[in-house]
Formats: sequence, structure tokens, C-alpha cells
Amino acid sequence: MFNKFASILQHAVEAIDNWSGELEPRLAPNLPLQEDFVYHWKSITKYYIDNTDDKRPVDQTNIPSHLEQMLEILIQEEEERGEAGPCMEYLMQHKLLETLHTLGRADCPPGMKQEVLVFFTKLLGKIQQPILPHVNVHRPVHRLIRVCGEVQAAPTENEEIQFLCTLCAKLKDNPYLVNFFLQRDWWARTRSGVELTKYNSEAPPKSESTPSSSPSKGSDSSTGSEGCPEYNIIDSLLSLTQSPDSRIAVKSCEGLMLLVSLPEQAAADCAVKHTRLCEVLTDRLSLLHRALPATMEPIDIESVEAKWGLDFSDKDDANQFPGKRQLTSFLSWLDYCDQLIKESHKTIGAALAFAVKERFFVPVFEPQVMQASEVGALTATALLTQCLKMVTSEHLLHELVMFCLGECRDMEMPGDAARRHKLRHRVIERCDHLSDELSLVSLRLFEVLLQKPHEHVTHSVILANLEERGYYDIRKEDVSQPGSHDNSLNGSKDGNPENQEPASDSVNHEGLNVNQSSDTVSHSGNPGSQDVSETNQQDNQDANQSNSHDDQEHVANGLSTSPPTTPTPVTPTPPTTPKDDDIEDWLNEEKWSPQKDSPTKDKDGSPVHKVVNTFLFLVPDEIKSSSQVEGTGYDMYLRDAHRQFRECCVSSVNWDWPSVVKPLPNCRTDIHFYEGSLVKVLFDKLSRVLDQPYDVNLQVTSVLSKLALLPHPHLHEYMLDPCIPLTPGVRSLHSVLKRVAADLMLRAQRIPDFNRKLVMVRQQLMGMAPAENVDHRTLLEGAIVLEEFCKELAAIAFVKHHATSSQHFLQK
Repeated sequence: MFNKFASILQHAVEAIDNWSGELEPRLAPNLPLQEDFVYHWKSITKYYIDNTDDKRPVDQTNIPSHLEQMLEILIQEEEERGEAGPCMEYLMQHKLLETLHTLGRADCPPGMKQEVLVFFTKLLGKIQQPILPHVNVHRPVHRLIRVCGEVQAAPTENEEIQFLCTLCAKLKDNPYLVNFFLQRDWWARTRSGVELTKYNSEAPPKSESTPSSSPSKGSDSSTGSEGCPEYNIIDSLLSLTQSPDSRIAVKSCEGLMLLVSLPEQAAADCAVKHTRLCEVLTDRLSLLHRALPATMEPIDIESVEAKWGLDFSDKDDANQFPGKRQLTSFLSWLDYCDQLIKESHKTIGAALAFAVKERFFVPVFEPQVMQASEVGALTATALLTQCLKMVTSEHLLHELVMFCLGECRDMEMPGDAARRHKLRHRVIERCDHLSDELSLVSLRLFEVLLQKPHEHVTHSVILANLEERGYYDIRKEDVSQPGSHDNSLNGSKDGNPENQEPASDSVNHEGLNVNQSSDTVSHSGNPGSQDVSETNQQDNQDANQSNSHDDQEHVANGLSTSPPTTPTPVTPTPPTTPKDDDIEDWLNEEKWSPQKDSPTKDKDGSPVHKVVNTFLFLVPDEIKSSSQVEGTGYDMYLRDAHRQFRECCVSSVNWDWPSVVKPLPNCRTDIHFYEGSLVKVLFDKLSRVLDQPYDVNLQVTSVLSKLALLPHPHLHEYMLDPCIPLTPGVRSLHSVLKRVAADLMLRAQRIPDFNRKLVMVRQQLMGMAPAENVDHRTLLEGAIVLEEFCKELAAIAFVKHHATSSQHFLQK
């Protein structure tokens, strides 16, 4: 009882002294800062001497005010002196921070841990002098880090995260300081040149190998626990990411983002090998994925836009559906992992991306995509597509591409798709599934893949099979042009475009050939496979007759199909981004219009009208409808084609693609050409465009247009050059479209009032007429898709030609 009374008296005396000092500052001289600092510290220690059994909360004592006064004295001293003074020296020499850490860890009196965390946070945040390198500062700070995150939902979580984030900000400003928070024995051995195991298997190709392993925890038993590498600040932040308080969880994620971006190699290696960073983040993905409903509509999945750190509120959400909150949480965490990988040190980024694939996508996602249930596979494929759309980091994109397509880069042969990669084979099979919904989501997955800036996607789905130009009939080339090895895409007779036949005549003549050969077309709109060889032979004869009048002439940047006999290696030059005014002038210039009666010429005098008009007039005028509806002309595709081609050029500038086609003498002739399983499915779907739903047709043509836009000379030749001689039995995009147009012409004659119904359906699709039932609607919608797709291909061919040959777009 007497001790408590004495303590109350002492507190009262101190309070009166402070109050009188504020009232009469001029009556008593100010104490030197050091004496005042020592006085406040001794007052704190005296409390513990006099109150060993006191259980009162700390906020009922004078300890918080003494700590605040000590901090203000340190700040004032630094402001006056511009450097550390005697008070700071006293704090370090007498190990005040060590003592405070001990008191905070014991949490005596109750609440002391909170006050210690606040003191450390303000000391690190407000003192400008570099005090962290001092052993009596960084050692207690390191020990205090271990206290953070020990208890889930602790009352001191807010102070803990403030302390850790302040420390992370300090480390971000001075990255070398992170070495003081690694185990010293680990840091010394790493800095002294201990060889680290390379993380080659986890890094994407063409990137520098990154050391990411370290001596094992038991490699140096003589050092005991001091020999174990530690990165406690990451472990504490990982614990706080599990906090039920979303603000605490977001701040801890921000702290991790700062730490993983530090350039120190030793810290990156320790984070990968001796923390649970990869495991915790990927396990959280699996946990959130398990909370998703078993089935969701693909359109609902695609409508969700989730960004990490943004609060989700469904109160006023008009597009609410079951499972949206869980889906948003999952995609938000995936976005955080993606951003973390994007901003992190390359060692951490490669390791974390590899862990996401191996610990989440392979064991969790792959079985769901491969399942036999159509409904479950539909949801899983749509979710995988949404994940691909969100990913922007190089490392994670690489791992996802390898997950979807496999790592094989060999030429694909018939029947070996399943052996190459099961998931790839299954998704390609579903692109032509009986279920239109499953076909749509599978095609959508490949469309998203083709839009990603990764070279392996294009190589896997088509380029590997085009490397040897097996689609090109070298025998026809030898007969039509002795001494020449390649066709010219834009050649002219005697080098003079005026000596050529008019474009319209040649196209109409080709159209007559289509009609005359219509007896080989199935009445159902699905030509039999036995007709492919005959049609291709007829196409090859037409191509040879046309090409026999053409001289060799090259298109800049290798989009021509006619390199010289002995080509000189050329480094591909990416087209520069044109200004908006230049694009407007280019599109509005009359001389660039490909629909003029006179042959269109570029600045080199090379006509491009032949290829463009071949696609434009592939569908006969009698069964067209765009001319009868405003705003559906060919020019509407030019601007989009230019923008998309420019994006493709920017994405592929570092892919080491050739600038010209491979000379035919250097191509292997002992390999039977196979178009590839995906292209085969796309061509099969395109040949049935008159009998498929409108949405499926749009998706098929969208994927094909993405392939046609890519600036690879072999791909351009195969997809957009209708004049090349094809190997017997080989299909090209033009040959497939030609057969579909012939079938459409034949079937249109059996439909009464075909043109009126066609225009009506077009107006309904454009929202210009009320919806009503129309006979043969699927056929009419397919005819419209066919016509529009031909115009889109013509625009792509036109833009690619001038974007690579005109100085309007190429600047050296």
C-alpha cells in the first residue's frame, strides 16, 4: 500500500513540474538536451524498479509521455546540430533500443509492445541520419521484426505493419541496408564468393541465369542457429498478409512489393531459398480457387475486372452473379502475384513464376481443364483464359505459355499432338467440339494466347510447320519460272504494271472458274476431303498462269515471297510508330485506294491491287450485301488493321524473325507438309462457316486474322498470298475461302429472294432493323461473315504491304 501511495505522489510531482514549466518557461533555465534525455530514460527505468508487480496498462503510466519526450529531444538535437549528437550517442552506447525491445517483447506493463513499436517506427521515420548501420540499432530492430506477425489478429497489428512498412521504405531508399537484416554468417559467405546454384530450370529462355540457391540450413552445424540464413522481415510480412483486417493485409503486400524489388542478389537468393515466400503466395491462390463455384458462365467470368488492392463492393453491382465475390478475390490475388513478379528481382520473379505453375496451375488447374464434364471444362477454360488476359509479367507469362502449349518446338506431325502436350491437344480438339459453347471458349483461349507478346505461341501453333515452306510446290515454280526459286507477291510483267491484265478481269475470270467447278462441291456446304486435291490443282494452275507474267520484286521487310537467288542477310527493322496525322493522311490519300479501276502502285511502282482485289472479289457481287447498307465498306477495316499490325510489329521486334522467306533450294523437300493441328481445325471450321452459329464464325475469323497480321514472311506467304503454287493436297486460307464462296453461290440460287433476306439479316445484326425470323438465317449470317472476313483480309494485306515498303512507316 505504501509503495503505491509513493508512486502516485511521484507521478503528481512530475506532473506539477511539467505544468509549472509550461506556465513559467522564463523563470527556470532549460536543461541541456542530454540531461533532459537521460532524465526521461531514468524515469522509465525507475518505474520498473519501483513497480515490479504492477499490472496496470501502460497508458495509465507516464511511460508513453517519457518515450515521446525522448523522441522529440532526438529530433530537436538533429535539427540543431545537423548530425547525431550526444543524446543519440547515449542511446546507442547504453543500448537503449535493446532494453526497449526486451520490455516490448515481454509486454510489461500491458501495452508496452505497442508503445515500443511506435517509438521504433517514429525513430526510423523521422531521424534523417543513417543510424541503421549501427549494430546497436539494426540488431534490436532485427529482433523486434521477429515479434511482428507472431499472433494472428493481435491488437498490435496496426503498429506492427506501420513499423515494418517504415523499415521497408528505408531499405528501398538504401538497398544495401538489407544486408544487415540477413543472417550475418550467410551474408559474409555470400559476399565472399561462395558459388550459388543456378536457377536455370526456373528462368525463361533468353534471360540471364540467376543464382538463387544458398548453403543449406544444416551445412554449417558449428555455427548453430547463427549459421541459418534468415530474412525475418519477409516472414513477418507474410504472416500479416493473412490478417482478417484488409487494410493490414494490403499494407503487408505493399511491404513485400518493396522488399522483392531490392537489387541485392544476396537478399533475393535468401528470399527464394530460405523463406516461404513462394509457398505462401501460391498456396493462397489454391485456397482462393477452391472457394470458387464449380460452374460459372463464361460471359460472367470475362466481365469481371479485378485489380489487387481495390475493395470490392456488391451493393450497387448490376452484374451480380453467384460466386462473383470469390472470383474477384481470386483474380485480385493473381493480379498481385503478377505485379509482384513484374516488379521483383529477376531471381525472385523466375522462382515465384515457376512456383505458381508447379504448385497451382499444374496440380489444380490442369485436371479441371482436362475433365470430361463439358460444364466443368467450360468454366475452367474460361477461367484460364481470363488468367492469361490479366498476366503482364514476363516470367509468369512464360510459365503460363509453357503450361498451355508445352515446351516442344519441333515440327508438328499428324497424330503426335497428344504426345507433345496433352493439355494443348485437348484444347485444340475442343475448338471443333460438338458443343458450340466449348468451341467458343477454346478458340477464345488461343485468340488471347496469340495476343500475348511471346514468340513461342506463334511458333508452336503454326510457324514450326512453315519453316521449310512445304506448302510451296517447287515443281510448279521450276516450270513457270526457270532459274527462279520463289514467287513474287507483287510482280509485274516486264517490270511495267501497265502491261498487266486489269485486276477486275482477272478476278472475274477466277470467279468463273469457281462457278464452273461448282459441280465438285457438296450440296450440304461441307465439301468432301476427296475434292481438296482437285481444287488445289486447279488453284495451282491459275496461280502458275498468273505468276508466269510476273518478275521478281521484293517488298521491304521481307513480306514479299521472292528473295534473290543468293539473299543477303538483313537485320529486320521495326516500323516506327506513325503520328495520328500521318495515319489520317495515309488513309485519305486517293493514290492508296485499292479499289480503283487502274492498277494501284506504291512508291516503288509495285502493284498491290492483285492480292487485295483477289480477296475483295472472292465473293461474287450477286451475293454481296455490304454495298446496300451504309457504313460497311472496305475502308472501315483499314484503320483497325493498321493499329493491330503496328502492335504486332512492336511485340515481335525482338523475336529474331527473318526479314525474307527462306530460299527454296535451302528448304527440305523430304518432309510431308502438315498445316498443324490448330490450323487444321481453323480451316475445317472456316469451311463450315455457312452452317455454324454466328458467334462461332466470328471467333474463328478472329483467330485467323490474328495469325494473318503477324509480320513473319512465311506466315504472310501462306496466309495472304493467293498466287503461290500450292503443293497438291495442301490448303491455304485463300483456297478454303474460295471453296466456301463457290458453295455459297450454289446454295444461294436455291433460296428465293436471297438478296432481300441477306440485307435484312445484315441490318438486324447491325441494329438497324427489328429482329424477326428469317428462313435460312444461319446460312445468311455465314454469308455476311464470309464477305466481311474477305474485306478484313484485304485490308490486312494492303496495310502490311505499305507499312513495310513505304517510307511513310519505315524510318531508319
